[in-house]
Amino acid sequence: MKLSQQPSWFVLLFAMAVMACSTAPPRELIERNDHSGLATWYEQEAVRLRGKAEDMRQMAEMYAKPSYQPSPKESKTQLIAHCRLFIDYYTKSAEEAEALAKLHREQEPAIP
Repeated sequence: MKLSQQPSWFVLLFAMAVMACSTAPPRELIERNDHSGLATWYEQEAVRLRGKAEDMRQMAEMYAKPSYQPSPKESKTQLIAHCRLFIDYYTKSAEEAEALAKLHREQEPAIP
């Protein structure tokens, strides 16, 4: 692969990663004003995000092992810092999803 082609691949992979990380609640739930459905969706999203944070935690542990040898272009410190940024991002996003789930649960109409 030519060096001039590498940035376009990087941009494509970065865009795919951002799209995979960011999701929105289903439009039909919003249009129906379905607070119960939205609360459930946000709860599931929080679980998914916490799973991603755990994956990053495990990856950081792998990078920290003495047996792990990074490529010459990267250092263990950089890789671990990268993982910690994502752990923080996913954890904060999960907390926000849980707060939104709670808000929607409070908006559910009371059953007579």
